[in-house]
Amino acid sequence: MPGSLALTPEAVALPTSRPSKANQIYAALREAIVSGEIAPGASIDKNELCARFGVSRLPITTAVNRLAYDGLVLIEPQKGSFVAKIKLGDALQWMLARRALEAELAAECARRLPDASIDRLKRNLLYQQAAVGGDDYSGFLRLDVVFHQQLVDGLGLGRIAELLDSLRAHLDRIRRILLPEPGRMESTLAEHQSIFDAIVRRKPRQADQAMRTHLNVVLERLVIFEKQYPDFFGH
Repeated sequence: MPGSLALTPEAVALPTSRPSKANQIYAALREAIVSGEIAPGASIDKNELCARFGVSRLPITTAVNRLAYDGLVLIEPQKGSFVAKIKLGDALQWMLARRALEAELAAECARRLPDASIDRLKRNLLYQQAAVGGDDYSGFLRLDVVFHQQLVDGLGLGRIAELLDSLRAHLDRIRRILLPEPGRMESTLAEHQSIFDAIVRRKPRQADQAMRTHLNVVLERLVIFEKQYPDFFGH
């Protein structure tokens, strides 16, 4: 991964639907950080961003400050702004919170997820299979996110969705780092299938356990990855 700021044209593009330039820039920078396109520890050159986006420093500063509030950027007085490194202790806490929420969510889906939502999950899994077969890493990432979102959306649990969304910016950085490991896409698909099967059979306890097993793998791989690539992590 690059050690300095470098955005692809896709990341730099400013969607016309955004209400302000600061929001547009925030969204582009956030995606670049979460995807790993901008590596942990990379410096953020505000002058370069002004030129790249064709804006003054104000919307750039607003976007960077918002990213700092999210914990994705570290602002050091007299030194500059840098992409925050991942703190293993924080990541483990985020994963524990996510596991607690999503395990209960999976059990609740087994109790009462509507048939129409189950059909959407089934289609998603078919698309995941196609992505695995085509070695489509980016496509699988998107489908992975959608699979978990469909569990929340199918039950109409907006507040739970907000809680999970607040964790996603940090956890997506980890997920995108770990998923390219050989065999991980195939394993993730199998874990998703186990969750789906328990929901279809209306087995809350099994759905809960399947989700815990799925997220426990991420926890275990994260600890191993931190030992292998310590430069990605801060203290």
